[in-house]
Amino acid sequence: MAPPRMPRPHELNPDLKAALRVESFQGTFSSKTFIEKLSSGIIATRIRENSNTFDPKPFIRTFESSLEELEKLASKMQKHTIELERETQKEELAFKKKVKELGLGFGNVQTSLESLDSRISEVGSTAIRIGEKLETADKQRARGMLSKKLMEYFMQFNEGRCPTLESLMTQQGLDGQIEAARILRQLAVLSKEVDLPDTQVAREGIEKFREQFETDMLSSFDKAYRQADPKVMAHCARALLEFNGGHSCVQIYVNQHDFFMLHSKVNESTPLEGPDQENLTNPVAPIPPIDAGLIKLYEDIRSTVDQEAEIISMVFPNPAAVFQVFIQRVFGQSIQQFIETLLERAQAKSTLAYLRTLASINEQTILLVEDLKKCEDTLKAGINASVKGSNVSVTTQPLAQTLDRCLDDLFVPYLEGERYLEKELQSLSEIYDSMLAKFTAYQLQRRGGNKFRAIITRTFNQIIDSSNKSQALPPVVQENFATVKNPEKYQTMQVSDDDGNLSVEQVTKLLKIHAESVVRSLGLLPLLLDYIGMRYIDAALDSALEDLTAMDPKFPPDLRPMKRVKLVSGIVHLVQMHFQTAILPLTVPSPQVYRETVIQKNKLMASVEAKANATIQKEIDVILAWLETCLSRQRRTDFKPKDDELDLTGLATKPCMDCCEFLRRMYDQIRKYFDGKNIEMFCTEIGVAFHGMLLEHFKKFSISPVGGVLLSKDIAKYQESVKAWNIPSLDERFEMLRQLGNVFLVKPEILPSVLNEGYLAKVDFKSLYPYLQMRVDFKTSKIDRLFEKLNIGLGSSSSGGEANATAASRIAALEDLTGAKFLSYSFR
Repeated sequence: MAPPRMPRPHELNPDLKAALRVESFQGTFSSKTFIEKLSSGIIATRIRENSNTFDPKPFIRTFESSLEELEKLASKMQKHTIELERETQKEELAFKKKVKELGLGFGNVQTSLESLDSRISEVGSTAIRIGEKLETADKQRARGMLSKKLMEYFMQFNEGRCPTLESLMTQQGLDGQIEAARILRQLAVLSKEVDLPDTQVAREGIEKFREQFETDMLSSFDKAYRQADPKVMAHCARALLEFNGGHSCVQIYVNQHDFFMLHSKVNESTPLEGPDQENLTNPVAPIPPIDAGLIKLYEDIRSTVDQEAEIISMVFPNPAAVFQVFIQRVFGQSIQQFIETLLERAQAKSTLAYLRTLASINEQTILLVEDLKKCEDTLKAGINASVKGSNVSVTTQPLAQTLDRCLDDLFVPYLEGERYLEKELQSLSEIYDSMLAKFTAYQLQRRGGNKFRAIITRTFNQIIDSSNKSQALPPVVQENFATVKNPEKYQTMQVSDDDGNLSVEQVTKLLKIHAESVVRSLGLLPLLLDYIGMRYIDAALDSALEDLTAMDPKFPPDLRPMKRVKLVSGIVHLVQMHFQTAILPLTVPSPQVYRETVIQKNKLMASVEAKANATIQKEIDVILAWLETCLSRQRRTDFKPKDDELDLTGLATKPCMDCCEFLRRMYDQIRKYFDGKNIEMFCTEIGVAFHGMLLEHFKKFSISPVGGVLLSKDIAKYQESVKAWNIPSLDERFEMLRQLGNVFLVKPEILPSVLNEGYLAKVDFKSLYPYLQMRVDFKTSKIDRLFEKLNIGLGSSSSGGEANATAASRIAALEDLTGAKFLSYSFR
């Protein structure tokens, strides 16, 4: 047995050996702590010996022994590392081999899937072709079977009677009758095509059978109509629709309706006129309410039409067409007859009574039409589902279109051409003759007739010319105002000196009467707004929006739609002037008409402005999309060029030149289309959005020192293009952009001063971090550590609350510099 090993004189104690194991160097390691641990035992011994002299030998021996142990540990770890690397290489080779095998397997699977997909596509195409052929064959078979069946029916009719068709009608109920209707329609077509001498009996039999079928169906429909049985009525209507379109059924329903029976003799009845109707002829009295008889008629129409919309929807498979026939009958018979009666009686009283009555009728009829248009929803909701299986196509125009046409047809006889204007002028001349009769008589008697006749003629001509200077007077006006009519009656009229005096009150009455005439003509205002607003301006702006929407962002945008906006601005200005000078002053005597006129005008203005703003905003979107396209063409190496690609002689990169050239052309054209504040608003919106676009753009590229020079040239070019617009707010934004470009030019040690000067001093450091990261020397020059120091400096430069406030103000400053505010454009 070997004797136990004696420790060497300077051998390390167990505690120090434990500190020299691998575990001691794992995790967080501090060299200072390690040295202190090696020296702690020696220092403790010296303290116990109370020695005041420093002896380096224990330290040297301890450190030498520790170094020996550490060298052994390092050698051991080196061998272990080499073994791990060798095993790792083996595993890596095995893994690559496995991945390669899996890649080949996936490639085979992909090839199989593509082959399978191709085969499936071929099978699908074949199946489609087979399906089309089967469908064609099925249609041919169906036509063949139908032809065979029709020939059987035809031959039976040729023999004298058709028991099969009779059985279908009598033994298979309602469905059998509908099927019989279809067959009879097809037999009628067949009998016309087959024109042979020995088929005369069949044709006569088919025609007789068809007549009997229609008679029976109409009789059943009429009976059900009188018994109020909508189910049977609906069946008969469906059968007759399949038979011949159902026109005879519709005529029976409309012609026998109780409403038309009750109102068929309107001309023989007396309209329910109230006592106020006597004021119709008094020009200075308020306009009386509309005739009570017309009000009652329109109320009856409203209630009747509401009921009929539901009934027609339940009975007829084509309710819209039937309802239109009913509505046309209501307007063409009941309303037209009543209106003719009212106007004839009003014309018998005076021309003024006629015009007032016509205006009131027109107003009430328009309200009636708007109420009746609401029935269209009832008709749509109540369309009979059975019409979907019908072989008869039913096409009808919208109910609103039918009602508008009925309204136009109703008033065409009274408003066509110059008829209405002649009536208005005739009424004015009659009233003015009556009101100025004694004044005229006084002047004629005092001055001797013929001398004053020229004065009166000139006065009346001035009154008329002031209302219409550009148009020759109609014949009736020339007859009334070219000379004083019947001067003899003025010579014999009893007058006094007071009758020859001028009266402001009399002139006021004349102006009010004239204003009332103009107010009646303002019924044409909706037509003006419709043509100028909807059919002209809106149509032009809609087409501009369509053009802008269809533009491809890969090509420069077309700015010509902005010319339309400029023209719209001019048109709106003309309309405003027309309202202010020609229409609104004449509506002042009637507050209600004045208010309605202003509302209609403002509605037009608001609609045009909204559509114009939408067009401008769409143009801005298209412009920004094109700028985005130009910037997207920036190459990844533009700001990190190689030595052989280096070219500092150019003004800027190609995407920058494209953007700047487009912005120049855009500004030149926009100045032609806008003026004043609108140019600034348009360009501000473009500039703010483009500024934000550039901020995002510069985050995408690695930038070398030479690339920073190229980038600064781009930014200078952008700044120069925007500076030409003379908008201070945009100048500030692009100056901030220029200062941001400096962070790519300066040396790392100068960055703190750059980041704390000018506009960058207002921006939070965290917001600038993405741009600093784009420097190619971000890591090598330890700019990331510089960024940490800057943040620390920000926090230590002030108290906690002040630091937070400073950071918040920097973030707000960046948001103010990058956020876009969309403005509203005014064309008033």
